[in-house]
Amino acid sequence: MLNRIFSALRERRGRSLETRRIGIKGMTCNGCAKTIKKALLTKNGVREVYIDLDGGVASVTFDPTKADLPTLFQIIQRKGYFPSEIVEEEPAPK
Repeated sequence: MLNRIFSALRERRGRSLETRRIGIKGMTCNGCAKTIKKALLTKNGVREVYIDLDGGVASVTFDPTKADLPTLFQIIQRKGYFPSEIVEEEPAPK
């Protein structure tokens, strides 16, 4: 359902947004999650940030012409956390 909402937003804006999942080690509380979310949202081009504290994952939606994954990693690292890219697995062919 969220993918449909994001697709509609992309079409309306005429831009292609990317959503990437970033693993984050070192988050221990809601304060950590809020710190990371606030820091990422200050980057020009970042539209949405959802943090799953229990899973240690951030889902970040951004305009790739204004932000990129290495920059997002640097922002997280500057706050004292350890980011890693989560590679989405392709479904096995049937």
